[in-house]
Amino acid sequence: MPKLKIGFPLYLNTLPLLFFLPQNSKIEIIVDIPKNLNFKLKKNLLQGGLVSSTHYAKNFEEYFLLPDISISAVGKVKSVILFHHLPLEKLQNQKIGITPETESSYALLRVLLEDFLKIHPAEYVELSHNLKELSWEKRKSLAAYLAIGDEALTLTQEHIFPYHTDLAELWLKYTNLPFVFALIAVRKEIVEKFRDELKFLCYELYQARAKAFSNLKEIVEKSHLKIDKEVAYNYLTHLEHDFSPLKQKAFLTFCNFLYNKKIIPKVPQLNFFNL
Repeated sequence: MPKLKIGFPLYLNTLPLLFFLPQNSKIEIIVDIPKNLNFKLKKNLLQGGLVSSTHYAKNFEEYFLLPDISISAVGKVKSVILFHHLPLEKLQNQKIGITPETESSYALLRVLLEDFLKIHPAEYVELSHNLKELSWEKRKSLAAYLAIGDEALTLTQEHIFPYHTDLAELWLKYTNLPFVFALIAVRKEIVEKFRDELKFLCYELYQARAKAFSNLKEIVEKSHLKIDKEVAYNYLTHLEHDFSPLKQKAFLTFCNFLYNKKIIPKVPQLNFFNL
């Protein structure tokens, strides 16, 4: 009997969903960076995954969403950061490096800079490696670098850049809305085959999330983290994992910007898996 394969980002932000999630012989959890999960889900190498909200927006007709689960933030998220050598307003006509791990955060950066701040960089350089793996010459050519996930948390602690801007905080400033970074999408054609497994996964995720946020300090202490545990705890208190009506509105607002910029072909509908 084939297993239901569900992907999750290999980041600290999934800890509240996965720490107390029980193992199930019919469900296999795959961890990878977000961009790879998007690719694997699109190519049907996974049946579902916690993927970037932009990936869902581009391909919504192929997916159902698991209800009331996201990676989101109201204001500071701390793990989606533009690090820059110049003040934000001086990034006009400068080169900005983009981590190879992101899709939604890159799109959000474009909306914030171009639509809200009227800043148009000379080039967004989509990199094949993270910052510390780049040559000195490549790093020197960039006026700014967009980092996400654990890399963003680490760079914030290292103070390599004189300036850093939290993209979710800037989004809130201009829209008064939260920002939704990721959603759990499942391929439509597998739903009937794996209906029981999907129901089980939903209910277990809800319970795991509730238990995790009642025991945040415990899960941080017990986890094998490369990041300082106080930093990790403070970070997780800034994250939210629901997909409330307000966050649905926020996501669709973002999608309207993406549509106007021709990043997505149409504004998506929210197609939920029926529990």
